[in-house]
Amino acid sequence: MSHVLYWPGKTSFYPLGNTPAVCLTEDLPPERNADVLLLGCGDPRHILYTVYADASISDEPRKLDVTCCDIKAAILARNTLLFTLLADHDGSEDRQTSIWNVFYHMMLDEASLSLLIEQCRKLVPLAESMDSWRHGPYSHFIVMCNSDTLSEISQFWKLWLETSDFNAEKTRHFKEKFQDGMKKVRKPFEDCRVVMSVRSAGPVAPVALDAVAEQFKRFWATGVTDDGLRNVKPADHVNPTFASGTAFEDEFSLFCGTDPISGFHLAETVASYGPEVRNETPSVVPKLCRLHASNSVPGAKLLYAFSGTQVPPQCPSCPSEVAMHSPLFSAPWRRTVVQLDNASYSLSSPRPAPTSFDVIKASSLLGLQNLLIAATPLLRHSPSSTLYTKTLFSIANPPAEDVLEYVCSDLSTISLLLGVIPSAYVSRFTTRSNTSEILLLVVGGPSATQYWERFAWKLVGFEHDTNGPQKALSFSPNQLTGTLFEIYVRMFSDEDFGKKVAAMSLSETHALQRKRVHCDWDTVMDDLHALILQDRTLVNGSNFYQELVTQLYLAGFRPSWLSPLAVQELRLEENPPMLKRWRAVPEVVTVVLVVPRHAIAGMQSDLSDAGTPYLQCETCANFRHNTFACISASFGKLQVSGQGENKVAVIVEDKAGIKGTSPLIVSFPILSTCLMVVTGGTVGLGVRFTIETVPLSEKLGPRMSLFEALLTDERFVHILSRAPTTGNDTINETHPLVPPTLLDETDQGHPIHVEIDMSNLLVQSLTARVDIVNPAEQATLTSGCPITTEKLSLEKAKLRIGDYQWTVSFPLPVDITNAKLRVARKSKYVEVGVIGICTLARGLTLGQVVAPVTLTLDNKRERNIAGNFRMTFDSGVPTLWGMHRVNLDHCPRFQLSGSKKAFDWFAPHINHMLSEREHMSRTQSVFLGRIPDTFTSLKDSLRTLFFLAAGVEGDTHAVFALRNHSRGELYATILVTDVRLDLASHTVVADSWVIPMSDDTRNGRGREIPLLFPIKTSTDESKAWRHLLPLFIERCRTWKHKPNCEYVAQNSIPLYPNAGSDPNKVPWCSCGMGVGTEALRGRYGRVAAKYATRAAISSLFGVSYLEYAETMEPADVPPVRPALARCATCRNGGVPLSRCSRCKTNKYCSKDCQEKDWKTHKRNCLPT
Repeated sequence: MSHVLYWPGKTSFYPLGNTPAVCLTEDLPPERNADVLLLGCGDPRHILYTVYADASISDEPRKLDVTCCDIKAAILARNTLLFTLLADHDGSEDRQTSIWNVFYHMMLDEASLSLLIEQCRKLVPLAESMDSWRHGPYSHFIVMCNSDTLSEISQFWKLWLETSDFNAEKTRHFKEKFQDGMKKVRKPFEDCRVVMSVRSAGPVAPVALDAVAEQFKRFWATGVTDDGLRNVKPADHVNPTFASGTAFEDEFSLFCGTDPISGFHLAETVASYGPEVRNETPSVVPKLCRLHASNSVPGAKLLYAFSGTQVPPQCPSCPSEVAMHSPLFSAPWRRTVVQLDNASYSLSSPRPAPTSFDVIKASSLLGLQNLLIAATPLLRHSPSSTLYTKTLFSIANPPAEDVLEYVCSDLSTISLLLGVIPSAYVSRFTTRSNTSEILLLVVGGPSATQYWERFAWKLVGFEHDTNGPQKALSFSPNQLTGTLFEIYVRMFSDEDFGKKVAAMSLSETHALQRKRVHCDWDTVMDDLHALILQDRTLVNGSNFYQELVTQLYLAGFRPSWLSPLAVQELRLEENPPMLKRWRAVPEVVTVVLVVPRHAIAGMQSDLSDAGTPYLQCETCANFRHNTFACISASFGKLQVSGQGENKVAVIVEDKAGIKGTSPLIVSFPILSTCLMVVTGGTVGLGVRFTIETVPLSEKLGPRMSLFEALLTDERFVHILSRAPTTGNDTINETHPLVPPTLLDETDQGHPIHVEIDMSNLLVQSLTARVDIVNPAEQATLTSGCPITTEKLSLEKAKLRIGDYQWTVSFPLPVDITNAKLRVARKSKYVEVGVIGICTLARGLTLGQVVAPVTLTLDNKRERNIAGNFRMTFDSGVPTLWGMHRVNLDHCPRFQLSGSKKAFDWFAPHINHMLSEREHMSRTQSVFLGRIPDTFTSLKDSLRTLFFLAAGVEGDTHAVFALRNHSRGELYATILVTDVRLDLASHTVVADSWVIPMSDDTRNGRGREIPLLFPIKTSTDESKAWRHLLPLFIERCRTWKHKPNCEYVAQNSIPLYPNAGSDPNKVPWCSCGMGVGTEALRGRYGRVAAKYATRAAISSLFGVSYLEYAETMEPADVPPVRPALARCATCRNGGVPLSRCSRCKTNKYCSKDCQEKDWKTHKRNCLPT
C-alpha cells in the first residue's frame, strides 16, 4: 500500500469522537455473528452503542469480534482502560460516575483520579509481556494482536501512573500548563456559538442549538460535563489521559472541538424537554452515560487491538518484492515490521482472530481511493458484508461532480473494477437522514461550504450468490487502458498531492482488478505507460512516472521494456559506479538516504509550525528529475554490513524520535534502470510545495530541499536489495492475514464482457455468453425456435429457448427490455447483451445477452420503482440490501412535549424526504394536475402516515389501510403503536404492525378494527408497497424464519412480486405473524393478534450525492442542473451542449443525438 510521509509536527489529539455513535451491525442479519474492523477507530462509542442497540435474535445475542486499528496508541490505551474499568464495575453509582469522569472529563475529582491511578497500577504489570497479558483477567475479551501493540499501549499507562509521583511543584506546573492550553482553545470561541455537536441531536437538531453551544462553553471552561449539578465533587486535578497524544509530547494538543456530547445521541432528551433543554444541559450527558455504560459491559465479547497504523496488515500473497522493498511497518516514522501474534492469528488457535470481516468502518481521516483499495479485499464475501466510509462534499458543486472528484471515475465503472458499490446508489434512497448536516450549513452561513456524506459499500452482484467467488469480467485492452488513464488523469486533475499519492495506489488498484478482470494486461500496461508519457496536460505528473512504474512492478505488472536482460544491458552501457560490486542487479532496488540531524535541526521548528507538510525524495541528473512520494523514514543509526546485492542495513531506532539527536533515515524503492541513467546525479529529501509550505521557501529555496547528496557518496547514500528494518524483523515473511478469494479461477465459463463508451468513463454494455451443451437443448436451438428474454428483477433476466430456460444475473441493474441477443445456432451459443451501462453474470451455454445498465448519477422520474426495494439470501437467510436494521425495543418512544415549539422540528424532518426535483414534481401534481413519479407518491404516503400517527396537524390516527384507488382494493392494514426515535440514523420510525387484507382475515378483522384511515395508492405505488413492506418487516425481526418459510419455498422476496395489490397474494412470509402480539389482542382482537407482523416504517430520504435536497441548493445556482456536463447520448464532453427544450434537463451535442435518445428520454421528459 502506498503511503505519503508527513512531517511529525503539530497534530491534534482526538481522545473523544466528534460524530455520534452508530450501530456497527445494522446491515447484518440477526443470526449472523459479526467480525468488525474499525480503521482509525477513535474512542469506543461505536462498540458500546452496538452492544446496546444490536438487533439480534431474542435470547440469542450475536458474538461480536472487533479489531481496532488506530495510528495513536494513546487512543487504544484509553479504550482498553475503559473496557477494563467496565469489566471491574461493581454496579455502584459512585463507581459508574467515576468511570465516566475518567474517560470524558478533562479535570478530575480526587476519587476519579484515584480510580485511574489504581487501574493503571493494575494494568502495567499485566502488560510486561504477551504471556503476562494472556494470563491476566482481561485476556478473554481483550486480545492484543502483537507485542508491539501491547508495548505501545503500556507506555501510556506508565505515563499516566507516573503523574501520581509528581511532587507539589511538578503537579502545579502540569496543571497550569494544561489549563493554559484550555484557555487558548477557549479564547477564539468566546464571542461565537460552537454548535458542531448538534449532529448528536439528529432530527431534533433545530431545537438543540442553544443547548449544545452552552454545553461546549461549560466543558471547556470547567473541564467537566456536570458542573451545574448538586453534590458534584470539585474537579481540581488534570486528567492525564487528555494531556498527551504521543508518549513524548509536552504541548497541549487536544482537538479544539472535543466535546463529550458529540459521540452520543441527544434526540431523546432534547425532544422531551424542548426549548427548556438548555436548563437541563448539565444532566444530559451523565444520563446518557448511565444508559450506555450499564448496558455495554463487555461479557463474552472479543476485542482485538492493533495500534500503529490506521490500515491493518493486508494481503501478503503479492510478489515477494513488495515485502522486500515496501515492508509493512507498524506506523509512520517506525521501522518495526508488523508481525501478528501467532497464538491469536494461527489457524490452529482455539479462537483464531478474524482476517476477513463482515463490517469495516473507516475513519473520515482516511482517503477514499486508498481505503477502497486496501479494505475491499478484507471484506467477507457475503451480500450482507458492508464497508462504511465518510466523505466531505462541497455544497458549491453539483452532487455528481463531487462523486466523480472523489472516486475519479463514474461510480458504476469504478464499482465494477473494485467489486463494491454504494447501496444507496443502487436503491436511490436511504433510511438515514442528514438533516443535522443541512442545519449546520444553514447556521454556518456563507462560511459553511461542506457537509459529510456516509457511504455503505456492498459487494456487487448482490442478486446472485455472493457467498461464492465472483464471476470474472473481461475488457478489450484499448478500452481498459483508456479507462485507467482517465482515472489517472483525474487523480492529478488539480495537481493535488493527496491525489498524486492515490495515483501511486493505482498499482494496488490494478492488482485488485487483475483478480477480477480478464484482459491482456501486458498490452494494457504498455499502452498505459505510453499514454502517461505522451500526456502534456499535467504539469508535474511526469515527475512521478518512475515511482508509478516502480509501484506497478511491485504489484506484479512488469512493463515489456523492463526485464532482467534489459537491466543488465543498460548496466553494461552506463556502468554505474554505485552498482559496481553487484554481481546481478534486480529490476527494483531500495535507496537509503541518511540525513544528518544538523541538516534539519534548524528547520524543525519551521516544519512543525507548518503543520504536517508532505516530505518527498527526489533524484536529479542531466535535466532528469524524478519525485518519490511513497517513502519511509525514522530517526536512528544505520548499521551497514556486506556489499553489493548482499549489502544489508539495520536501523537502531532512537526512541526519542523528533526530540532526539539521531540522524533521519529515509528509504524508498526505485527502478534500477532509473538509477543507472542518473549516474553522477543526486538524491535528496525535500518538502512538497503547497500553499501551507510557502513560508518555508524563504529558507529552503525554490526547490524546497532539506538535504541532498551524491548518489555515489556512501557516507549518506546506500543502494540495497531490500529495505532496512530493525534488527529482529524478517521482511519477507508472509503474514497470516490472507483475504478471501474474490474470483473463481476454476470457472471454465465465459467472463462478462464490459464495453466502455467513448468517454472512457461509462460502461456502455455488458455481455454474457451461454454455451448450450445439452444435446436436447442444442437441438432446440438449431431448430430455429424463437429465443426471448424476460425481466426477473433489476439485475436478472430469464432467457428462453423453446421449453428450456436459463437465468442470467448481472452485477448491476440493467435494462432488460432493450437487451440484444446474438444467436450462434451452428456454434450453439447465445450472447445476451445490454446497451448502456450494463452487466451480466453466469456464462450461459447459449449466446450473448447485452443489456443497458440503468445506474447513472442523473436521477430521473420513474414509474416502476419496485426493484429499488430488495432483499436477497445470505446462506439461506433473508438479508436486506439498502435498508438498515433497527432494534425497535431500544429505540426510545417519542414523547410529545408540552411546548408546541419543541415539536416544530418534526414536520421539516419528514418533509426532508423529498429532493428538490421531487418537490417540483409534487407541486406540478397539485397545481397542474400531472401525475408525480412513483417515488414522490410513495414519500407522500409515508408523510401522511407519520403526520397523522404523531398528531402533527391535530388528531392522531393509529390505524391505516393501503388502498389501490384505481382497483378499489384494500391490500394491507397498518397499526401504528408508537413513533420512536431511530437515534443512530437521525430519524424517526413508526413502530407498526402489518396485517394482510386477505379473505382469511377480512371479515373478523373488519369487526374488530372498524376505523381505518385510507392511504390511496396508484397501481405503480401499490406495486412498490408490495416490495417495501417485507423490508420494513425484516429490518426489525427478532424471530427466526421457519424451515418452511415461503420466501425459501418460492425463492422470491417479496412473494408474488407481480401480483400488484391483490390482497390474497400476501407479499411477506408468515414466519413472524402473531409473534409478540399479546398487547394487540386486548386492543384490536384475536384476528389482528394472529395475523399481525411487526414492522419498522421509516422515511425514505433522497441521496445527497445523486440530487439536491431543497435546502442544499446554493442561492446563486439555477435550480435545475445536469449531473454531468456530457451529451446524454454519446457522452461526449468538452463540446457545446444544448438542453432539451421541454424538460430543460438532458443535454445533447447534436440534433442526431437528441433524436436517438428520444425513445428512452420521452418517458421521463416532463415540461418545466
